[in-house]
Amino acid sequence: MKRVFFIFFLLAPIICGRPCFAAETACQVHPQIAWQGKTLAVKVPAEDVASVSGIFLGQKFLCYKKGDVYKGIIGVPLDQKPGYYKLKLFITRTDGAKETRIKQLKVWSTRFPYSKFWLPPARNKLRARQIVNNEWALIDKVLRQEATAQRWQGKFIDPVTGEVSQGFGHKQIINGKAAGSHRGVDYTVISGTEVIAPNNGKIVFADRLQAFGGTMVLDHGQGIHTLYFHLSKMIAPVGQEVKKGQVIALSGNSGVSSGAHLHWGMSVHNLRVDPKQWVKYDI
Repeated sequence: MKRVFFIFFLLAPIICGRPCFAAETACQVHPQIAWQGKTLAVKVPAEDVASVSGIFLGQKFLCYKKGDVYKGIIGVPLDQKPGYYKLKLFITRTDGAKETRIKQLKVWSTRFPYSKFWLPPARNKLRARQIVNNEWALIDKVLRQEATAQRWQGKFIDPVTGEVSQGFGHKQIINGKAAGSHRGVDYTVISGTEVIAPNNGKIVFADRLQAFGGTMVLDHGQGIHTLYFHLSKMIAPVGQEVKKGQVIALSGNSGVSSGAHLHWGMSVHNLRVDPKQWVKYDI
């Protein structure tokens, strides 16, 4: 009996179709620490791999092949409770074999300051929940679309040159009352300032809305979008492919706005994250 077991042990790798004792597929996560409101990149070697998908913090995502790796982008919710969470990767090999990798990631808290400002009654009325929900539903439709091709190249650039009046994640107090967290970056610029594409993309939404004002959305591919609110004029039409640095719109003071400025947002698989991270690093 012992001899039969020993022979099976020797033959098992052949029966399995690949060495059972082979090392699992490696994966890299950068940065290794997950901060509230930030973005992470996941890389898996592409050798003998047909597809990679994953799930983190309840968010499903796809990894796309780029050179010799599969790369996935994931965001950390602004209000995610700090602690350890599992990143699960589902790998399908070229021979059909499936593999699940689990990696523990720690989410750290990010300190967000408070921002206080006042809105006149006419502007404040535009914050009505029904108005905001109806308009966001229109934007949400395009944010759920994921083009498989990566349009962006390298680091992003600021869409305007100006002072940041309100950063991502700031806790807002409007007319003396708590109003949630800011989901983008506000630049103080005069109305009519040229707004440029921060990276290559495609215009997928451009409309005048009540709460968000002149609104535009760029699709950079693979679930990455950027958003622009309070515009005075849209220059690039829906469907146009634009290049990094190309003028796409003019800033304004439309919608729920306390003064002339540009609101710039970043969406990763329909989750708002800090766009300034994409300016500092090549995600």
